[in-house]
Amino acid sequence: MAQNKSNKVEVESFFRWDSYPVFTNEINSIASYKLKIKGRGWGVNATYKIPLKKNYFIKSGAGYYKYSFTEIVSTNNSFGNGNSRVINYPTTLGINLVTDKYWYNVFSLNTGFDKSITLNKKNQILIGALIKNYITFSQYYHVPYDNSFIPQQELKIKNDYKTSNVRYFGIGASVNASLLRKIGRVNIGPTLSIPIYDNWRQDKIFPTEANKNSRN
Repeated sequence: MAQNKSNKVEVESFFRWDSYPVFTNEINSIASYKLKIKGRGWGVNATYKIPLKKNYFIKSGAGYYKYSFTEIVSTNNSFGNGNSRVINYPTTLGINLVTDKYWYNVFSLNTGFDKSITLNKKNQILIGALIKNYITFSQYYHVPYDNSFIPQQELKIKNDYKTSNVRYFGIGASVNASLLRKIGRVNIGPTLSIPIYDNWRQDKIFPTEANKNSRN
């Protein structure tokens, strides 16, 4: 929506599909897994756009993103393929627990630029790039464990295990292209956004990982 002839406010909701690079998770000398993970998440951004010169804008703003790891394939030379990874779950049962999907609720600080290309009086194309800094404020891990044979309520495993650790999570960069149609003072239309680089912090909830280390 145009606030005046120069500055604009942009709001977008989005869905995102990710396929992360294979990495090795070494729990101990005999338990080493190769992990291939995919993710499906969603979010919303709000940015304020300021013109640099004709047809060019810089923009900055904030948003929310559900940074997700929702499909896991773990491969072990001895045990074959699985669909989960080991988790450091706080329990006194003395067993190894796993998660088969997990995600991070993150707050993002965004900056980028756009260039507009006018097609006609009603339609335009926007092309640009965006950089996001992620701060996670809560985390979710699904733990597929059958509690039916545990009589003590206090020993039961939380299948929906949640934490609320606030920390810096990572940075991401994407390029985008939009096709917009003008309706009154509002331009509306679809955007294709392609993530080209992400760097995210590891999670100490997993064995041998530390929040200070990262993957990309």
